[in-house]
Amino acid sequence: MNSFKRRIALLGLLALVFLGLYAIARRRSAAIVAYVVEEALIQKAPDEVGPEQAQRRFQVWLNSAKPEDKLMKLLDLSKYLEKVQKLSTLEMEQLLDEGPKAQKPRS
Repeated sequence: MNSFKRRIALLGLLALVFLGLYAIARRRSAAIVAYVVEEALIQKAPDEVGPEQAQRRFQVWLNSAKPEDKLMKLLDLSKYLEKVQKLSTLEMEQLLDEGPKAQKPRS
């Protein structure tokens, strides 16, 4: 009987740890996506735009979004960035002013 109680206690502890990790992951998922998209944007930024400038523009763009829309905007931008090798200056301006749906990727 003692072994049974220990197993139940261990299962309960594991369930609590899992729920805690799940809650942290849900809360931080937008931050992780933002970091990955920001890095992709910096890598694909035109040569005329330095990394600091690209990062600053991205942060302004992200902060201008409504909190409930941020994750969707990030995912849209991520999809767009997947399709291009390098952004032109015009593309970057349009992306960070109007969003990824304003510009179709070059072929």
